[in-house]
Amino acid sequence: MQKNKEKSLTLLSVLIGIAGAIPVAASSFYIVLKFGALPWPTIMVTLISISLLKIFKRNNMKEITVTHTIMSAGSMVAGGVAFTLPGYLLSGGNLKDIDKMLLFFTILTGSVLGAFLSYIFRKKLIEEEGLEFPIGEAAYTLVTSGKNKNSMKIVGLGTLLSSVVSIFRDFSFFKGKAPFIPTVYTLKNGLLSFYVSPLLLGIGYILGFTNTFIWFLGGAFIHFIASPIAKFKNIADFDVMKNSFGMGFMIGIGISIIIKILLPKKQEIKKGKNTKSSKISSINSAPVLGILMIFAFIIISMIYKISIFLSLVVIIICILCAAIAGYSTGKTGINPMEIYAVISILAIAFLNRLLNGLKIGNSTFSTNITLLSLFFIACIVAVACGLAGDILNDFKSGFNMKVRPFDQFIGEVIGAAVSSAVITFLFFIFFNIYKNIGPKENSDLVVLQASIVASVIKGIPFIHLFWTGLLAGLILNMLNIPVLTFGIGIYLPFYLTLPVFIGGLLNSVSKKISEKFSSDALLFANGLMSGEAITGVILSIIAYVKLFI
Repeated sequence: MQKNKEKSLTLLSVLIGIAGAIPVAASSFYIVLKFGALPWPTIMVTLISISLLKIFKRNNMKEITVTHTIMSAGSMVAGGVAFTLPGYLLSGGNLKDIDKMLLFFTILTGSVLGAFLSYIFRKKLIEEEGLEFPIGEAAYTLVTSGKNKNSMKIVGLGTLLSSVVSIFRDFSFFKGKAPFIPTVYTLKNGLLSFYVSPLLLGIGYILGFTNTFIWFLGGAFIHFIASPIAKFKNIADFDVMKNSFGMGFMIGIGISIIIKILLPKKQEIKKGKNTKSSKISSINSAPVLGILMIFAFIIISMIYKISIFLSLVVIIICILCAAIAGYSTGKTGINPMEIYAVISILAIAFLNRLLNGLKIGNSTFSTNITLLSLFFIACIVAVACGLAGDILNDFKSGFNMKVRPFDQFIGEVIGAAVSSAVITFLFFIFFNIYKNIGPKENSDLVVLQASIVASVIKGIPFIHLFWTGLLAGLILNMLNIPVLTFGIGIYLPFYLTLPVFIGGLLNSVSKKISEKFSSDALLFANGLMSGEAITGVILSIIAYVKLFI
């Protein structure tokens, strides 16, 4: 029998994990809707887990690992929802048509599928393949390095500063008067504008100089070259053309990531000749996968009232994309969830057009696919794949720490279930408050990835520019040219790009000062992200409550 100090899944770890999962899910949902970015929260939640458990005089590293596993689950669940369902509203759908319980059930279904699939794939990807999972390695290093209270003080200082700036920027203390700090600051000559955002500075610092510089190049190309040319030639649809190219560019990069994963490297081929081939999961996992498929098959066909055949297709897509997500996260630390959503929508929409109304004998085949159910299906796939990458990072950290995988699995399911409720609640608050959504100037919520998913359904304008962007993104990324953030720069308004780039510049400067200063600044940057995100959620809830007063 294990001693209490050796246990990883304890009542305290569950309670602290749940308490942390709520703000992590809420802030992640706000960040990705507002700015189209979803940084991994691993470093932040690991520090919080260490600090809160220390209050109760608990230093068990296994317990810390399970606690931060529970907390981090909500981030990728938030991403899966934000990358898909706002697209229904962008496509002309009505918020009132979305049933609250069905939305919660959809998110929870994707979460449970993702947790189970990653638990099944864990042995193959971590123990047998030995994939790197850099985010998981970072969490393991942080837990074993013995970070002290000073680290949390630095994070807390960043959180406080970010919260204060956000309050004075977004909240009016006097009725009828603007807040003290402007949301967007424009230089006198009107040439440049930038969003006043500590969160974007934090994102830029965490991404580093190279990634933010490439992001800046994408935005600068549009702002200083393409846009002036379009104005000179009186091209009225330039923004639509730009977005079509940028959308194709991002999808091309996502496709190239998947191709790289599926194509074995030379050294892996040589290694494979000398080792026995292994299946995607252990023998013991095969029955679990079979039971999971049957359960998901019944749930999807009954709840969403779609045909049995299409339900089976959804499950197969989920399994394949979750495996790809695991490999992608393990190799690169990148998990392109919107691509999996696009794949599922394209496949289901194609089969719907092909099979719906098809006459078989004296009967007519009906797929029962509606626009809303199509987005629900995309949400299930995106959430499952997002969580698959997240839990495999945690499994990697736990594997190094020798934590029992089943304990982490239970923790991930708990965190995902709590986060599903939080995100369902906030979804209706955010979209009741913010009506001006989409990747355009002065929008309330950028919903970048959801707009890409929606475009696939609506029909892509200027399709030749979309294909040009897709080929450019695919080829450049296959050549290992780091262009992922270049596509984001093309797509997002330039006033959001500038603070991110400044954050990247600060990262470069801090590294030249000292390693310790750079490390402390990284903690401060995490605080900047957390403060504005949590404040944004709180102010949104206050604004929602005011609607009924």
